Amino acid sequence: MVVDGTGQARYQADIAIDHDKIAKIGKINTKAHEYINAENLIVAPGFIDIHSHSELSTLVNPAASSKVYQGITTEVTGNCGSSLAPLDGPMVAKVKERLVDYRLPLSWRNTREYFEILRQNKSATNLVTLIGHGLLRQTVVGYRNREATDIELERMKAMLAQALEEGAYGLSTGLIYPPSSYASTEELVSLAKVVAKYDGIYTTHLRSEGDRLVAAVKEAIIIAQQSNVKVQISHHKAIGQQNWGKVNQTLELINQARERGLDITCDFYPYLATSTGLSALLPDWIFGGQKEEVINRLKDNYQQIIDYLNQERSRQDGWEQIIVAEAKNHKDYEGLTIKEIAQQLNQKPAEVAVELLIAENLSTSMIKFSISEADLRKVLQVDFSMVGTDAISRVKGTILANSHCHPRTYGSFPRVIDRYVKSNLISLEKAIKKMTYLPAKKLGLQRGLIEPGYFADLVIFDLEKIKDCATYSNPHRYAVGVEFLIVNGNLVIKDGKQLSNLSGYVLTNN
Repeated sequence: MVVDGTGQARYQADIAIDHDKIAKIGKINTKAHEYINAENLIVAPGFIDIHSHSELSTLVNPAASSKVYQGITTEVTGNCGSSLAPLDGPMVAKVKERLVDYRLPLSWRNTREYFEILRQNKSATNLVTLIGHGLLRQTVVGYRNREATDIELERMKAMLAQALEEGAYGLSTGLIYPPSSYASTEELVSLAKVVAKYDGIYTTHLRSEGDRLVAAVKEAIIIAQQSNVKVQISHHKAIGQQNWGKVNQTLELINQARERGLDITCDFYPYLATSTGLSALLPDWIFGGQKEEVINRLKDNYQQIIDYLNQERSRQDGWEQIIVAEAKNHKDYEGLTIKEIAQQLNQKPAEVAVELLIAENLSTSMIKFSISEADLRKVLQVDFSMVGTDAISRVKGTILANSHCHPRTYGSFPRVIDRYVKSNLISLEKAIKKMTYLPAKKLGLQRGLIEPGYFADLVIFDLEKIKDCATYSNPHRYAVGVEFLIVNGNLVIKDGKQLSNLSGYVLTNN
């Protein structure tokens, strides 16, 4: 049963694959080297993870099992302002340091060389790369909370242009994270104009997903309007009970912008908890400069920060809604809520949070329950939303699975089908379109449709059985129900089990 990605009704057909392309669809009697019996199964284009963070994890272990068991064949990496290329100045040492944990050498500087390493390394999924604005700003301006000078802006534009020239697909921002958060709208428009010249995309983790959500969406629309760039609003949601319902307004704003001819879309993950650094709870003024400076500020203003956190948590989601996801030096805290840790230590939750940040050198991540089901359903149902994991690829039994994580890492795509298609909130055809054709069209890929001449990325799954198995307490569980997965004409999953094939391509926008 073919669900072809267009959104049109499913139909029955045979599909022939020749090398890495779809050759024919219909009644096929030609002899083949290999047959797949897909009777009683759904055949769809391979899912495209429009919002992935696998730029490093794929180098650590190219099997990308957490993604392929979901039916994902292509990942869009380098999101939220963070990428691994191009590298220059202070960022060379910083990335070297990140790679030490994984015993990986740093053997690239520019984007072309990074792509070369990805090709040598191979991958189970196709890889699309965005350039992180945070990386550009750290390289050129550093961590200072100020506007970029004209010379600095020109240098960022030149670095971005070269990366796009070498095949990157666009620019990503993480506007809640320093130093991206220090950029003015004008700076972002300037950089977005460079992206537009290369017909790339601008993906944005908005400046606010909470109290200032509406203004943040308006800023993204201004950037689209003034630069003529294609905009993708990342993991669109309203955080915090006091902001629930605001997506009705933001989705309407996006809709109006689309009616004016702007290419603005968004993505989401089908969960009610977010996941980011624990430091995101801190007030904006604490940031600026190197980590050591931020930590010193934390210590110097300890009581003021404690008061701020208590006030915010009483206004928003409480400490029982915040789970510690990753804490390298406090492994026993992983998977527990801040409230539970505080009870164990006989301390106040705000003190636990601040002391954990200091002890972990700010590098602690959290899972925070703060999204409403009604908002999630609303974002899912609009016809311009897509699905993303907002996660790195992980492989059980390896270094990539040695920390607690959000279940979206392993379950996002099957969860949309199991939870929202099977309950008839959205048709299977519409859901598949969000996972395939829409992101492929946004990026300009010859994928995401079952059509002759298109690349043979296909997912074959059992509609009855497809399901996410990862939970908040036990996240490292592969999804089930994908019986076969084909990437560029090669089987990556056969009879529900991953093979050793690494047939993904490094995709370039040139």
